[in-house]
Parts: sequence; structure tokens; C-alpha cells
Amino acid sequence: MNFPIPVIDLFAGPGGLSEGFAALDKKEGTPFFSICLSIEKEENAYQTLLLRSFFRQFPFNKAPNLYYNLLSDTERPLNERLQELYHNFPQKFENAIQCTLKAELGKDDKQSINERIKKAIGSIPFF
Repeated sequence: MNFPIPVIDLFAGPGGLSEGFAALDKKEGTPFFSICLSIEKEENAYQTLLLRSFFRQFPFNKAPNLYYNLLSDTERPLNERLQELYHNFPQKFENAIQCTLKAELGKDDKQSINERIKKAIGSIPFF
């Protein structure tokens, strides 16, 4: 079997299912699963998915201190802190955007959603 196994999380909410899949590693360090795309319609849940996808762009236990410092800073609005965080790691942020989608399945443009799913899983040999 090929690893990591791609996961598309539909109706993702804030991403609990994805977090569970992402937490499971093989003994050799290669993850069993890769969260390719999480789709959610609700804005706050989507923002959580985006942040967690951003976090997963870093190796295990290697998230920058800025991540923790900005999240624990309660003096400034959260949106401002997140923009600073994403600005400091633009490629990681772009990768996170590619792994998340704010959309309502069955209501939003079905073709563009299907294209994002196909792009996310790519040319996986067991599909």
C-alpha cells in the first residue's frame, strides 16, 4: 500500500477528523494519511481549518515560536495576529490555502469543487 493515504474531509467543521488522521504516523516517520483538502461552509470553522492546515505545514514539534506567541497574545484582535503569522510564512500559508476550501457542497459551484478535489488527490495510483 502507498503512503501517505490522501484524505478529503467533507463537511469538515473545525477539522477534528482531519486532526485524528494527521496524528497517526507509521513507525518509520512517514505519515499514514495526508490531509489533501478540507471543505467547510461556516466561516469560523473554515478559519480554524486554515490555521490547523498551516500548522501541519511544519514538521512535528517544529512549529515556530511565533505561532504560539501570536495565538497566546490576547491584546490584539485574532485576525490581526493571524495575518502577521501568515505574512511571516507565506509559502506555508499558500500551502494551507491549497488544502482548505470554504464552500457549501450542493450549493456552490460543483465544477470548481470537483476540480479542487481532483487537484488535491492528483494522480494517486490506487484511485
